[in-house]
Amino acid sequence: MATGRASRATVAFVADAARKPSQPRTRVRKGHGQGVTKARPKAGKGPWYPAFIGSLFAVGASVVVLILVLVSRFGGDDPVPAVAAPTEQATATGTAPSGQPSATATAVPTGYARLLPCSDILAPLDKEHSLAPDCEPDDLEALPASISAEGTQSLRRETAAAIRKLFAAAESAGFHLYVNSSFRSYATQVELFDYWVRVNGLAYAERTSARAGHSEHQLGTTADVGFPGHFLEDFTGTAEADWLAANSWKHGFIISYPEGKEAVTGYAHESWHIRYVGVEVAAKVHKSGLTLREYLLQR
Repeated sequence: MATGRASRATVAFVADAARKPSQPRTRVRKGHGQGVTKARPKAGKGPWYPAFIGSLFAVGASVVVLILVLVSRFGGDDPVPAVAAPTEQATATGTAPSGQPSATATAVPTGYARLLPCSDILAPLDKEHSLAPDCEPDDLEALPASISAEGTQSLRRETAAAIRKLFAAAESAGFHLYVNSSFRSYATQVELFDYWVRVNGLAYAERTSARAGHSEHQLGTTADVGFPGHFLEDFTGTAEADWLAANSWKHGFIISYPEGKEAVTGYAHESWHIRYVGVEVAAKVHKSGLTLREYLLQR
């Protein structure tokens, strides 16, 4: 930087001038055809001289300090912080319609999640608890095509029997429900989350999805339900959704992410997402008034 070089030269000149003694001057007196050189007596140093020299050194030191400060401030590039790659995985399919949760991310825990047993249907899966990548129930069974949407759907044996009873009760009330998403492997969760990030961005995905291994769908006891033309967000606000909220617990299912509880569950409201915990536990959760996450964490 040009300013730095000029300042350093000035300091060097001032310091050098202070170190070098002044040279004696001579004068020539003519006589007998030749010049005679006689030294002029050196002027004496007054009491001001030490103060003057000290002042010069003080000024020089100040200039050096100023140069160093300027170099350190403007001479280097600021470091660029590293940006972590997204690690969340999706728990829903399709595109998010307008008017749904804004892309304000919920808190994502740091560090390692606690690993839960694969076979525990009451495992408190959330953003701080997870399943192993190879966790897959060994009693999965395909649901009847009459209650399946968007391809074959599979749930654990006990859960499959319970959801058939739930849907039969809904049918009696005049509602025909379908399962449009059920068991999801770890690999499927990875693919779905990447899709959501591409479509809606990371912040939205973090509110409407779960990291791979953190999805309740991997348990094989969770289903997304709806009816033709009304799956996912389009299910919310329908008479079918109201019936499900009022009656699912009677058949052992709980809506994991109720409305107004995002600060507790970590996820936006999902009226279509039900998880089987057994009739007895579901009744206790319903009576407690707690979210499923709160209840499972305190047991």
